Amino acid sequence: MRLTRRPWRFLFPIVVFLFFAASLSRSRGHPQPPGGKHKLRTKSYFPPLRNVKKDSVDTDYCENFPAAKLDEIQVVLKIGAGDTPKNKAHLSTVTSCITNLIVVSDHEEKLGDHQAIDILAELPASYTVKNTDFQAYADHKKAHAEGDKINYSKEGWKLDRFKFLPMVDKAHELNPKAKWYVFLESDVYFFWDTLFRLLDQIEYTGMHYMGSPPPGKLDGQYAYGGAGFVLSQGLVKKLLPAKATGGFEKISHRYEQWIKENEHGDAVLGEAILNATGTRLQALNPTFTGEELKHISIDRDNWCVPLLSLHRMSNEDMEALWKWERTRPFTVKPFVYSNLLAYTHAHLKEGGSRQFWDNLSEAPVPNERPAHRNAGSCGSECEKDPHCLQYSYSQTVCRFANYIKLGNAVDEQNGGQGEFTSGWELRKMGELGFKTDEEHDIHDTCEEATWVIPEVR
Repeated sequence: MRLTRRPWRFLFPIVVFLFFAASLSRSRGHPQPPGGKHKLRTKSYFPPLRNVKKDSVDTDYCENFPAAKLDEIQVVLKIGAGDTPKNKAHLSTVTSCITNLIVVSDHEEKLGDHQAIDILAELPASYTVKNTDFQAYADHKKAHAEGDKINYSKEGWKLDRFKFLPMVDKAHELNPKAKWYVFLESDVYFFWDTLFRLLDQIEYTGMHYMGSPPPGKLDGQYAYGGAGFVLSQGLVKKLLPAKATGGFEKISHRYEQWIKENEHGDAVLGEAILNATGTRLQALNPTFTGEELKHISIDRDNWCVPLLSLHRMSNEDMEALWKWERTRPFTVKPFVYSNLLAYTHAHLKEGGSRQFWDNLSEAPVPNERPAHRNAGSCGSECEKDPHCLQYSYSQTVCRFANYIKLGNAVDEQNGGQGEFTSGWELRKMGELGFKTDEEHDIHDTCEEATWVIPEVR
């Protein structure tokens, strides 16, 4: 009788069980949302160099580079004609070990062992009709034919946006079996070990368009070219469908009008991907970052997040960082943001402050506080503030920051502002894991890296 009168007593636990079972099934069947984080142990692809000869021409920086990974990854380097020093710097460092590298440019030329492809020559003739931006392209061809030197210019830079669509077409044409297509520019630094570890976690047959939105546009819908970006095989197959007559439909043909009307080629590529595949950008910032070295912000939140790219690297910085990265003490852990401090902040072994230097602290200290009396007071105030990790001081201006940045040198007059001093709170940095009393600062303070991944297989 009780069963017929009050069936809910017995049905309620069953309903609850089924609800949670269904929820668990859905969570297993679907990846975590974009922007989610998780800790994960990953395989290292870079064993230590055996014959390290720092700053020696005999050092083989490509020793032990996992070239076998390139069987499934196609790397494309986009350059500009006439920017030879920067192009050579990149090809002798970051992309020096990429054996299947495709170099695309607005001019065909030989660069060491690589043949740069004139990617604009792949475009239909209709691109040049009533298009003044292509005058620089015609000028380059004329100069080359007459034996003159081609100089990089603002006019030449305007051609850059026209390279994005055809370089994707070309990468697929030359290597249709690649699992991943990786695109970077001549002033972008890549940490290859981070890339390989990242791609190992994601299914290449899925629809993946990964990168970072432009700086300051965290909700942007396209991958910023200055941070590099990655496309999966699954996405490229849908983006460039095969034609019944052979070959495939090129996006440089389908979206010609779009690129003519927009000055940002990376934005048009993002729109084309969304239009053709329905796939939105999977923003993996801050792993991908469009920031330059002096602006990289390291704080409590990204301390253990792997770092993949840097932007606007000078030729000198690119060479120095490459040599440092390839010869630093070996660790099986991923290269995370805090590891970069061993390179950018090695000067802190000599002390916690630096004169004639601006570490780009931004938050002004209230005027009534004693920090405005001198640099020493500014440092004392930073030490008392639980969130302050660095400070900067110039005359009566004291600024704090809850992050760690490198910044840059300033001249002694500093635009009439007088002496400029920057300091870092070594005690609190030490609590996070930064040590200055060791012979080799590896900074492996993260037991596991905190990965930002759009989908995990």
